[in-house]
Amino acid sequence: MAKKHVVILGLDGVPLKAFDKLFELGLLPYTKHIWPKLWTSELRVRLPYTLSSWTSISTGANPGKHGIFDFLKLNPDGSFSITTRNMLERPTINEILSTENLSSIIINVPMTYPPFIRKNNMIVVSDWTIPELKTWPREEEETVKKFFTHERIKRYYSLEEYFEAISNGLEERISLIEYYFTRRKWDLFYTVISETDWVFHKVFGELIEDGEVNRKVAKIFYLVDKAIKMIYQNLPENTLLILCSDHGFMVARESLNANVLLEKMGLLKVNTNTLNFKSRMLLNLAKIMPSKLVHRLKYTAQVVFKAMDIKGFDHATNPIDYVNSKAFMTISYNLYTNPLLPEHEREQLREQLIKILLKYNYMFQWIGYGQDYFWGPYTSRAPDIVLIPREGYNVTTRVFYRNIVDKGKWYVHSTTGFIAMNLEMLDAELGKKDKPSNYDITPTALAHLSLPLDPDMDGKPLIKVDENKIRYKKYAGLYQVAKKAKGIKRFKPPTSSSA
Repeated sequence: MAKKHVVILGLDGVPLKAFDKLFELGLLPYTKHIWPKLWTSELRVRLPYTLSSWTSISTGANPGKHGIFDFLKLNPDGSFSITTRNMLERPTINEILSTENLSSIIINVPMTYPPFIRKNNMIVVSDWTIPELKTWPREEEETVKKFFTHERIKRYYSLEEYFEAISNGLEERISLIEYYFTRRKWDLFYTVISETDWVFHKVFGELIEDGEVNRKVAKIFYLVDKAIKMIYQNLPENTLLILCSDHGFMVARESLNANVLLEKMGLLKVNTNTLNFKSRMLLNLAKIMPSKLVHRLKYTAQVVFKAMDIKGFDHATNPIDYVNSKAFMTISYNLYTNPLLPEHEREQLREQLIKILLKYNYMFQWIGYGQDYFWGPYTSRAPDIVLIPREGYNVTTRVFYRNIVDKGKWYVHSTTGFIAMNLEMLDAELGKKDKPSNYDITPTALAHLSLPLDPDMDGKPLIKVDENKIRYKKYAGLYQVAKKAKGIKRFKPPTSSSA
């Protein structure tokens, strides 16, 4: 039998339902051609957030086991620091393969650079969350940088410029992917196309609901199709192909402005002193604007505001005084209470907030304590309260709104992504059961490569496996040893200003 291989190609933020429209619009012609040859399903995602979900895909575990819940980490003094690879508590799939003497190439996958289990059978190219392009091993940087010739534009004065910059970057990375895919040896090839998420955040409704195709957006999807075609036509024999997303997307028509609610309850403090004059002026103006105009600013003017150095209109620059607030949200799912408060006061506050939030229960599929939503040894890092919206609803963290609840139009993440696999590889019985989970992808890849499965993972293989031949191995112990011995000493995380 030919040697086995696995390819994981991630399309960030793409729901299964989007493909029919993208096929109809002619934006993914080759993908449409091979779609009948693949088994496809919606993919269940517990926390539909990029950093956490890709980490769950790469480790086969929920955040309570891998430790990554947010882009920010709440510190004991009430401040936040940026989440880095040092906070990951389980090995990613490429590190698992490395311990089993199999080779891998990883390109643009969050929370994989730098690897802590480091052997010469692995290549890792950093993703967009790392401020500068980095590789493991270091010698690969010279090769990788040859593919990136466009100057990185950081200021976009229109959506057209924004989409053009995205297109240029994607075109270069696809050339890099093709080089490593066709010219290097690997047992696992794992890469993520992030640009689909970035596009959907701006025009998901216009594209998927209304069928409006911007020329520059169309080019981005043609490039995605080109990448899928290159990979599919060059698959080695006996290769398991997995296409997947970390979450889906939806159009929300009603939103809970959670930080506005907390502010009106006297629990959240806004500190506009951190913003420049232009930012403060527009932030104050936004609070008296008609809701429809404020909603438009979210998308059409957001990139212009960034170019003009106007902050306070996205979660990353929210002018919240975290240290002096009693409760606050960072991303659209995670609510925290201030760790400086006495524990009994925090407990009472959590109970109070749950009761108040349950008044909006119709908007959410889950409102509850973070330690009830996740499981594992690292649930102490979980947010105090988790809010997961239902289809068609949203929860925002921005503080420029006036109302606690607004009606409008938001393009936001959903808990249903997608997965597609070689039809002949699927376990027919498993395929008939509940929707697969993002935790299932790494166990499926390990099973295809005939590697031991980890009993501590939360997912199960989706392919045919001989029960009598399954071996088990706990990989986390070796990872923790490698992390303590090498990783923290050799990797300097980005500062908050650079990230």
